[in-house]
Order: sequence, then structure tokens, then C-alpha cells
Amino acid sequence: MSTDPSGDQSRAARGAPAPTGAGLRGDAGHEPGGRVGTPSGIDTGDSAGWPASDGLGARRHSPRTVGRRRVLGGGAALGALVLAALTLSPSPVQGAGSGFDSAALAKAETQDPVNAAIVVDVSGSLAQKDVERERDAAERIVVGEMSDLSRMTVLGFASADNDRQSPVDEVCPATTLSGVAREKLSDCIGKLKSREQNEGNGTDFPSAIRQAVDRLGEGEPNVPRVLFLLTDGLLDVEDSPIYGDPKDREANGKRELAEALAEAKAAKVQIWPLGFGKADPAKLKEMAAGAHQGSCVNLPQAKPQARTVPDAEAVGDALQAAFAGARCLVSEKPVKGTPPTDVKLRISPLATLASVVVSKGDPKVTVTYIDPLGKKVEPGKHRDGSTFTLAGEGKNVEALRVTDPRPGNWTVHLDAPEGHRDKLASVGVQWRGSLRSSISMKPTAPRPGESPVVELQLQTRDHESITNRTDLDRLRVSATLTGDGFDLVPISLSDDGEGEDTKARDGIFSGTVKVPETATGALKAVGVLGAVGLTADHRPFPTRIGGVNELVRADIKVSDTTVHPGEGARFTLKAENHTTTRRTLSLSVEDAAPGDLTLSRREYALDPGESITEYGTLRVGDNTEGRTLAGKIRVVDTAADEQVLEAKLVTIKVVPVPSLPERVWRDYWWAVVPGAILLVALIAYVIWAWRARKMRADPSGLVLRLLVPHGGGHREGSSLPVSTGGVVPYRFEVVDEESDDPRLEPRPTSGGYYLRRGPRGGLLRMPGRAEESVRIGTAVTLPGSTVQLRIEPGSGRGASGGGALRRLVRLLDGSGRRGSGGQSGDRSGQQRPGATHGSAYPSSSGGVGASSGGGSPHPDL
Repeated sequence: MSTDPSGDQSRAARGAPAPTGAGLRGDAGHEPGGRVGTPSGIDTGDSAGWPASDGLGARRHSPRTVGRRRVLGGGAALGALVLAALTLSPSPVQGAGSGFDSAALAKAETQDPVNAAIVVDVSGSLAQKDVERERDAAERIVVGEMSDLSRMTVLGFASADNDRQSPVDEVCPATTLSGVAREKLSDCIGKLKSREQNEGNGTDFPSAIRQAVDRLGEGEPNVPRVLFLLTDGLLDVEDSPIYGDPKDREANGKRELAEALAEAKAAKVQIWPLGFGKADPAKLKEMAAGAHQGSCVNLPQAKPQARTVPDAEAVGDALQAAFAGARCLVSEKPVKGTPPTDVKLRISPLATLASVVVSKGDPKVTVTYIDPLGKKVEPGKHRDGSTFTLAGEGKNVEALRVTDPRPGNWTVHLDAPEGHRDKLASVGVQWRGSLRSSISMKPTAPRPGESPVVELQLQTRDHESITNRTDLDRLRVSATLTGDGFDLVPISLSDDGEGEDTKARDGIFSGTVKVPETATGALKAVGVLGAVGLTADHRPFPTRIGGVNELVRADIKVSDTTVHPGEGARFTLKAENHTTTRRTLSLSVEDAAPGDLTLSRREYALDPGESITEYGTLRVGDNTEGRTLAGKIRVVDTAADEQVLEAKLVTIKVVPVPSLPERVWRDYWWAVVPGAILLVALIAYVIWAWRARKMRADPSGLVLRLLVPHGGGHREGSSLPVSTGGVVPYRFEVVDEESDDPRLEPRPTSGGYYLRRGPRGGLLRMPGRAEESVRIGTAVTLPGSTVQLRIEPGSGRGASGGGALRRLVRLLDGSGRRGSGGQSGDRSGQQRPGATHGSAYPSSSGGVGASSGGGSPHPDL
């Protein structure tokens, strides 16, 4: 196997032929000498006129090397197709990891032409709006066709009700679809219009089909011939003299239609009817079934079918499904939207050629295409291995054709000037693609009557494993077993995680096959793919009938299937030599791109009677980040005609090198976890302490009361319950202080008095004074006045503790104890300046009394 030490090659430098007879079969199998054989019991269908494509290509989108891709290509065309779409053929082998020529691939796929006729019904049975929808569908066909070598003609038809009229108008003569020709065809399609009654407005299908068959017969004989019939399916030749007497015209018309369909069948012309207006589905189906039924693949969706278009919004869905079926393309359901809008489309990694078709509804709508990397597409340019070609710009329908498209989610941005944003636009993508396969059997040399396990791994052209659910659902995979002494045996394969299949939807299809008792020598297992729009290479697993007890055995297992670029997955080789001679086992990697997967050791020697268990590394390339690599490790006995002892399919997921935090977690999680717990605890404590401090300072729940001079003492005056709303300190004002009835008012932003809680009561700051501590229940004299202010505990929340957290805070800092005799805040027994002596509450005479002992009867807060 040739390798690339750098792990990355430029796209242009990677051409190499493909393995001979290698790969997943899309045909019945190959007989020696290149003759194509058809296995008994398998319907090959009629594939005449559907040539095989010429080769495979591959992309490589390394995140570190954007624009540099790996390419695999090459191959000569084969003939028969069995359960495969446009089968890609093998070419002579150069090595196990040989590549394909991308230039040949692009050329083959863009030059896979079709000879098509678009036949449009303009009879009186269709309203003008229906004819407009037919024009839209015809334009989509012309613009969306992928090959510049395709040949197309557009016919309008109705009937000839006299000798001066013609039932068919050749609106657009047959032309090859160069860029200029597409524009001209699009223009002439716009000339289609409904016929008036005096122009012959019946529906003459026989004349239309025959003229289309004649025009299609003028093209290359080995190019597929397709007739798109846009009509309501209602035959009407009652006013056409060419169909005889009026009473016989209907019967004659039906007979002529049957004969015209037979002529189309003989000329190998498919008919794909698309029904508009008050379409007759049964008549449309008869026309589809009456013509040629051969197709690119023996699957129902590739056979000619009739579809109807009930309204304008259904044109895109119906036409795209019909066009994809006729051209053997994969078709994604169109997405609709009104500009301005962004439409998201996924292009599969299997795609080698894609066309994004936009039916704008209004020619004034502008379209911008953005690839999965967020780069704006520039039509006519070549970038990152892709080529972009735009057709129909400025018209009602346009299409962007992309060769070797970057897989992923594309964005189509639709915009339009004011006044042109009311029409619904439709955006669809259709593509064709190719894939690889790798097949293995265990045991590698089964005995007659034994049931070995056959595994088939599907890969993209970049040798990446196919695991996407949508992509896997497109595939119908099986295999066949052929060999000496028995007829072909079909093999059922599944990827459902049941039976012999170890994991569902991992891209490895598994099944068992019983080797016939009559088998005598060589054996060969070959995969079979059935899918519209997909082609496959051909890589069989050749082996032979084994003995009762094989004398040399080998088994290999791979672990650590998720690695980083440049690293490796560990493999274990167990081998036994029960012969009398020294044997050398050779290990190699197959079905992988050069440089992607390499073995740390390739040869192991076994002495007679020796058993070994050896360990090695399956290393991945440096430029493989973000990919899921696929391949096969093969172990052969070099002394026994390269007899395969073991073939192990492997899938290696390459993930980015972890960042420093990720590496710290990976290596030191045992220390990070308790450290994180401690950190969280510390943060929680800090938050708790901050909240506790804030709660200690919040004076909510207290009551402020004025004591106004009265007689020889003071009487209670205005009171103010304190409610801060979380804003500390609490600000208030004494209003009309010199009057007989001063008042307390809250002033959150302008009050001259400030209050907050302190360790032993309230902390009060009055105008012109420093903040001072005031014990709950005591009063202080206001500056320059005889009025006093008393702080009371109140009766609401905060007066009796302020909740569990507040009580806990006070308990921890020692403020939960009641005062014991003596005066608060002054252990010397001296009263604070301006404070009343003890707890001043009005007596029954209106004076102010003092509590016994001068202590406060109220609890400290």
C-alpha cells in the first residue's frame, strides 16, 4: 500500500487507478475476462441507453487545510446494472489505497447527458394559469439539467382542426445545453401560450408523442431518451379531420395513442407525465406505463411515473420528483419561503454533483448561495475543489450547479425589492453521488456447510464511514457469494444492530451465508447496492474453501476507536502456527486513503508451534481532524499464496486535540472535583456572608416615632413604619419640626435622616451630626429642637427576628441576647448626649416615664 508521509496531498497530485474488480457491486457480477455475468434469479431490468459513469472522485475537507482535498478517481465503464444506479466501474489496480482522478470524475458526471423533449399541452382544456405553471415546470427542467451535453427540445401542442393548422409547434428546436443555449431555451419557453378556439385547441397526444419521438431519435443512439409530458391527460380529437369521420374520431384517437406509445417504447423513450389543471391521473399513468420502462436502476422510483400538480405551490415538488426519477438523481424535498428569507439545505457527503434549483416566483428576486463554511459562492469560479456554474440568473427560475460540492448545510438567501416580496419561492437540491465499500468474511476460509459472517462497510469517496441516518436510509445493501461447485447465493445484509450486526446504523451491514456443501475451491463475496442516484465501486472478498483445522490462524482486534490527529488506536494480534515451518504474517491496511491509516508494524514471524499475542498501533494522519475514517486491516500468510487469515473492518473517529482545560480535566479530574466542591462552598459562604451583612443593616420592621414636648414631658406624635425595599440606609425627613404637630415622611432620595441597623440597635445619622448608635426603645433629641425621635421594635417582620436567616445571623454574632440591666452601648453607665434616660414611653398623664433600673425592656436586634 502506497502512503503519503505528510498525510495530505493536493487534489491535483492524487490521481491513481482503482483496484481491479474492487468494490461494491451495482451490477450482477463480473465473469473472468471482463465479461459481465447476470446471476440467475435476479432481475436486471432493461438498462439499455443508460451508460455507466466513468469513475469515482473524492473530497477531503480537513479543518486545518481548507481548500486542500484528497482525491480518488479513475475507471473504465462497465455494461450491465443490477440493483445499482449508474454503476461506476473498476480499473486496473495500483495499490490498496489507490486514488481516483477528480478531473475525470467531474468530466464524467457533468458529461452524463440525456436526450430530452419537453412536450407542453396548450389546448383549450387548460386555463391560462395552468399553462403558466407548465411554463414554470419546463423552465425548471431546462435550467436544472446538470449536463451541458444534454440535448433538449420544447414542443407545444393542441390539435389541427383544419388543413391550415398544425397540432404541434416546435417552440424551441433541439439544442445542446451550453450556457447560452439554456438562456435561449428559457426565453423561448416564455412564448408558450394557450391556443384560441380558431387555432385548434383540442388535445392531440398521438401527434405530439410521435413528433417528440422523432426529435429524440435524431440524437445519439446510446444516450437516454426522456419525454416530459406536461398536460391534463384528456384526449380531444373530435374536431381533427385527420382522425376520420366525427363519429369515429374518439376511437381512432385512442388507437393512435396506443400505437404512438408502442412506438415510443420501441424507440426506448421514457414518458414522464406531469398533470396540470383538471388532470386525469388514470390516463396519465397509462401513458407512463405504455412507453419504455428501462431505467438506470431496478427500483420503483426510477421507473416512469405520473404526477399531478394541484396548484402553483405544488409545481416544484412534483417536477423535482419527476425530474430526479427520470435523471436518476437524489432529490431532497424543496423548501419554500417568501423573500427576504434564508433557506437551509443539506448536501450529503456522498454527492459528487449537485444542482440547487430556485423557482423564485418573481424574476426580481435575487439569490445568494453560501457554503457550509459561511463563504459566499461566486458563480464561474473554482474554489476548494468545487466548480460553480449558474444558469437562469435574472429569470423566474435559476439553478446553481456544483461539482464536487462541500458537504454540509448550505444557505440560500432570497431577497427582493419592495413590491416583489409576495410570491412564494421554492428551493430544492438534487444530486448524484458515489461511494466506496469494503467487504470481509469471518472465518476468512469457511468450510462447506459453514455459515460465515459477511460484513460490508460503506464509505464516502474520502474513505470516511457513512453513519448519517438520512444517507443510510437511501441505501439498499446486500451481497452475493459465488464460487466453484455451486450457483450464486444471495446474502441478506442489515445495519439494524440485530443478529450478527453488532451496532445499528454504524455503516457496517452484516449477515450470514451458508456455504453450499458442493463448494470445492475458490469463493468470492461481492456487495450489491440498490439506490437511485448513487454509484458504487466493486471491491470483492476473494477467498477459498478452508480445511477442517486451519494450521495457521490469526485474529485482530482494535480498541480506542476515538483518537486525536497524529495519534493511534491500539490493536491486538493473536496468531498460532501449527505447521512445521516458520511463517511470516503480513499486515496491511486496505480501503483507506494513503496516509490516513498506517500500522506501526507490518510483519510478524511465527516459529513452528508458536503462539503470539502482539500489540501495535493503528496511527491516523495528522490532517484527519473531524473525520470518521474507515478501512480494513488484512492479515495474510506470506508462505501460503497470500492466504487471508483475518480481515477486520475498522472505523476510527478523529476528534480535535483537547484544549488545556479539557486536558486538565482528563488528567486531574480526581483533584478538580473536590477543589470545585470547595470553591463552590467558598462562593456560597461569601454570598451568604454578603447577604447576612446586608440583612443585619436593613432596618425594615422598626418603627420611628416622634415625641413632642407637652406640659412637663413629651407626648407621642407622628410615627413611621420602616420599609426599605432592600435599599439601605433608609432615608426619611422630619416635616414641620417647629410646629405643634411635626411629621415623619419617607424620602428615599432626599431625606436628611439616615437609619440602618447596628450590632446593638439602630445606627442613626441626623443632619449635622455623625452616625450614632441608638438602642431600640430609646429616644434622641433632634438637632436644634426639643422634639425627640424614638426607635421602636414594631410588630411586623423584622421586629421579632426578621426570619430564620436573620435570627441565625444575630445568633452567630451574639446579638440575639436580651439586654441585662444597664444602659445600652455604654458600659460606664453614662447616658448618650440627647438620649432619653431609659426607655421613654408616655405615661397616663402624657408625660414620659422611665423603666426601672434604666434598662431597656426591649430586645436588642
